[in-house]
Amino acid sequence: MIVKHISLTNFRLYARLEIDLKRGLVIVQGDNAQGKTSLLEALYFLATAHSPHTNADRQIIRWGAEEDGPFPYAMLKANIERSDGSHLLEMMIQKGEGGRIKKEIRIDRTPRRSVDLIGQLSVVLFLPSDVELVYGPPAARRDFIDAALSQVDAEYVRALDRYEKALSQRNALLRQSGERRIDPDELAVWDEQLAPDGVAISLARRRALSELAQLALPLHRELSNAAEFLQIMYQPSFDATQPNAVDEAYQIGFDTTQPPAGMNEADLCKAFQTALTTRRSEELARGVTLTGPHRDEFRFIANGMDLGEFGSRGQQRTAVLALKLAQVAWMRERTKEEPILLLDEVLAELDPHRRRCLLRHIGDSQQTVITTTDIHQLEREQLPDAASLTVRLGVISTS
Repeated sequence: MIVKHISLTNFRLYARLEIDLKRGLVIVQGDNAQGKTSLLEALYFLATAHSPHTNADRQIIRWGAEEDGPFPYAMLKANIERSDGSHLLEMMIQKGEGGRIKKEIRIDRTPRRSVDLIGQLSVVLFLPSDVELVYGPPAARRDFIDAALSQVDAEYVRALDRYEKALSQRNALLRQSGERRIDPDELAVWDEQLAPDGVAISLARRRALSELAQLALPLHRELSNAAEFLQIMYQPSFDATQPNAVDEAYQIGFDTTQPPAGMNEADLCKAFQTALTTRRSEELARGVTLTGPHRDEFRFIANGMDLGEFGSRGQQRTAVLALKLAQVAWMRERTKEEPILLLDEVLAELDPHRRRCLLRHIGDSQQTVITTTDIHQLEREQLPDAASLTVRLGVISTS
């Protein structure tokens, strides 16, 4: 899978961009705040219909686009080559009356929904801020696994959407407990809606994290020069594979990715509802749902040490890099297509050994786009076929 051509109109710094992207490694060089990261953001947006930097789509519309008309917009297009042929992705984000944002998605010129993007363009993005996956809040780690699964599993996207909507309604009801007495039957209705999707999310995350952990282990050993052994410790709020375990951390293994023997989906849903009921009094007192995948957690452990608590910046970055490279292999296995790797200033904080390891892994990829402020960080003799682009104030030229 490669992006052959990308077209941007009023996207971030880019008033207008038309650029071909070659197969293999594409190096985008330039000073800070010139548009390098925005190019990667555009590719990620085309793949997912979301920005990795903001939840407000209006922010991607170029500042000053209002001068072109009363309803400013951003347009993104990409010509993609996959194993099944060539395809065109188009997205428009327009600010309408009252500031409302309208998003339109077209695949091969046919209007589609966000969920239809799955399988169209697969990307793995590594930003400098991704080191927060290790030391940051649990929400950052949940967002990572949700974003990864949302690129490969349409049913997961639907389950997550339904779960979040039901969770919002249940929390709203719990908040009312301070003003009136809540009938248990009212909560039971939302418990019944949460359970099937909560179980589905738990199982999908469990399987994905297990697969990613297995793929990341040898990559991390190579990146750390065999000095460290990476583990992922998973702590689900409710885990469908161990429905009787509550808030108990354990290492992801090879034989715990499926429900317990003798338990069917109905049994798991009942166990989830029981877990909700068990904490009902506490939930009523606090006005929030305390059990479910919205409170899941996982940690990065190297040689028995929690990297989020005690790891150095270099160790944290190495763990994230191993995870992202594992995600490339994982997505390839799940989609049967090679995802595009997007690396933003990833070399800046890597020592020479880790830098060489990374370049070896991306050297044979179908397409990798890497940004840098210092072209000398790349050992060009190892990358003779790399294409170079230079960006300055939202204008890209070939180097």
